[in-house]
Amino acid sequence: MQADSNQKPLLGADNNALVALLAVNLVAFVLLGFFKVIYFLDGTPIELFYKNIFHLFTLPTSGDQWLTQAWSLFTFNWIHDGFWELFTNMIWLTVFGNILQNQKANKHLFPIYLYSGILGALAFIGLGAGISFMGAELSIMALATAALSLNPTYQLQFNGTRGIPVWLIFTVYFIIQVATHLTGTPVFFLTLNVGGFVGVSYMYLLKKNIDLGNWMHVVVKKCNGLMAPKEAQ
Repeated sequence: MQADSNQKPLLGADNNALVALLAVNLVAFVLLGFFKVIYFLDGTPIELFYKNIFHLFTLPTSGDQWLTQAWSLFTFNWIHDGFWELFTNMIWLTVFGNILQNQKANKHLFPIYLYSGILGALAFIGLGAGISFMGAELSIMALATAALSLNPTYQLQFNGTRGIPVWLIFTVYFIIQVATHLTGTPVFFLTLNVGGFVGVSYMYLLKKNIDLGNWMHVVVKKCNGLMAPKEAQ
């Protein structure tokens, strides 16, 4: 995420945005799972866990409820309830995040993830779905369209073998999303399109030398400077 990184960061580097995104999703899942286990061992109904803890971080079912839970705009796309949902989302996050990193766009992963989550959440609430919403699908769709917009002809290489074009990977991902949520609410697909629009728009503006994530990079750089150890005089 740091502004001075123009190449793909190493896996363990502190400026690896993809690793940071994966870590936050995994930590959130583990922490919520820990509290769920406590409720279970205590003999407390699991329904109370979802009411008292879990749904505090997911998008609420109504706009009125959102007014008292505004922080969920920033948390819902980090929350997963099932292991396989988390696993598949993290696989796709890794795929599209890696594609962007390979094209020197590491520092743009977090801004795209954040912007798509906020705008998608507002769209979901505005459309009045009447159900709660969580998961990284919306932000992953934004990263997917961003990777596609950045270079549609880019090919993801595997151990020196012939590469797989990003447009084909995106098509497979989109079909899976449609098939998985075919019987769900239409609002989900509309919101997913909002996420995709954010990814395309971000890359379009970036090619026009308008970096919507620059302020984040500046803040991070200043925070790093404040926390850096001072040299002895």
